[in-house]
Amino acid sequence: MKPGLWLVLAAGLVLAACGRTPETAKPPLYTAGQATAPDQITFLLPGALTTADIFGPANDWNSARHLVIEYRLPGMRGEPLSPPLDILRAATQVAAYANRYPRARINLLGYSTGAAIAIEAAGRITDSQRVRVVAISSATPFPGAALALARGIVGVAGTALREGTLDRQTVWDEYFITLYLGSGWRQSSEKRAIADAIRRSFEGRINTPGDGRGRSQSASLLAWTLSPEALASTARITFFHGENDPVFPLPQVRRLAARLNAPVCVLPEDGHMVLLSRPDLMERVKRVIADQASPCG
Repeated sequence: MKPGLWLVLAAGLVLAACGRTPETAKPPLYTAGQATAPDQITFLLPGALTTADIFGPANDWNSARHLVIEYRLPGMRGEPLSPPLDILRAATQVAAYANRYPRARINLLGYSTGAAIAIEAAGRITDSQRVRVVAISSATPFPGAALALARGIVGVAGTALREGTLDRQTVWDEYFITLYLGSGWRQSSEKRAIADAIRRSFEGRINTPGDGRGRSQSASLLAWTLSPEALASTARITFFHGENDPVFPLPQVRRLAARLNAPVCVLPEDGHMVLLSRPDLMERVKRVIADQASPCG
């Protein structure tokens, strides 16, 4: 296969199995907050090719009593690509940080791959009843990532054929529209118009999976299954998921949520990028973690 075509098919969802690597010396957890004895700690756990910026206003929740912690994936914001992300190692790092504050309320906001980290971390935090998890566009356990890989290859290859190019950035920019709007958007004149606006709005701002980022950030999902700790957790979990998510389809997420006794708040007509397509979503999340609203109200 030509190198250019391989890079295109990689497209963030092409995952390669890899063995465990040594523990990174410094957990990739960062904060601009100054709270030394917080009542509340919020962890922002992004998905592949994204940073904590995806959570928008949540980055500004820091206060004298509220500490916001950013998790950085390999290859993002100066983090090295190696060691690659390991879901359980990341969950253990998050839980270890949270356990330093046994009296604080813990909020785990996870997007896509980050949702898997959040679910696993919840079961490793002491007194998990103090933990709130919001899983947005959540990844699903095995074979979820393998199926996502297959769909991603087909989707990106189709995009390359339609665009008539193997240029990685061009193809990924166009496939981003499918991630944003969901499958089948080309059949709707209204969504085609939205797609044009998205192209203009995100021009030059979309990260590609090249340089090993896609593999380093996503390979661990291939073998992820719910651990006994995750299944035994008493944390309150809420899922927000797009009805037309092309990466992790809604039926798979419903099955995951049922195993965790958690509600699924369905976002009609949305795809995988719901934090971008739903500007009001973080306000809903804030009310949920503050126990100010029913999960899907």
